[in-house]
Amino acid sequence: MFRFLPGFLALLALHAMNVPFAQAQCGPGCPACSGGANESMLDPSTIKGSIMYIPEGEEETAILNISGTVTSWLELGLGYAMDEEKVIWNAKARIVNEQPGAWRPSLVLGTGSVEIGGSDQSGYLQLFKNIDLTPELVWGVSGGYATDLPDLKEGFWLSTVSLTYQETLAPFYSYDGSSSHVGMTWFANNWLQLSGTYLEMEDLAISVGIKHSLGQ
Repeated sequence: MFRFLPGFLALLALHAMNVPFAQAQCGPGCPACSGGANESMLDPSTIKGSIMYIPEGEEETAILNISGTVTSWLELGLGYAMDEEKVIWNAKARIVNEQPGAWRPSLVLGTGSVEIGGSDQSGYLQLFKNIDLTPELVWGVSGGYATDLPDLKEGFWLSTVSLTYQETLAPFYSYDGSSSHVGMTWFANNWLQLSGTYLEMEDLAISVGIKHSLGQ
């Protein structure tokens, strides 16, 4: 897989250009944005389109996103912030696979917007681990570190905790380095998910995501 890393690092270098970017959603680990009940990335050969609607948002009220897996470990995305009329894009690569039933978490290297209420463009490194509490209940936890690009002057911690029931309902708490967010995601089936999130514990956001497997 490391033969693909030069191309991924080239994507990071694009942030040095004067291209306008905007806020994405609520951090790379939250179920409302990641697209999976217990995973940090989409399944292989899968694309996902989503919209996050924030009726009372001060800076942004609607954000569109589309993302997909390029390989089993690399995911790329592109989006658009409607009010600010700015492009959103991100990339993330799983560089270590989680070991189910053992201690080893997955490790993801990514770039994108991770803070609510701004137009940050950041690089991040994040750990993800899922723990089966019962056959029907899975505890997911993630933690990582992010820094502004391209100056690397400011760093901040990221964390998310979720509890998924029967791969259907997932309440979660997410901290994006500056604010806390709580919400609930409903995985209606293998292609539709609906989420409600209180951004910064103040503004309600509603998300709808649709996935499609290119292998089908």
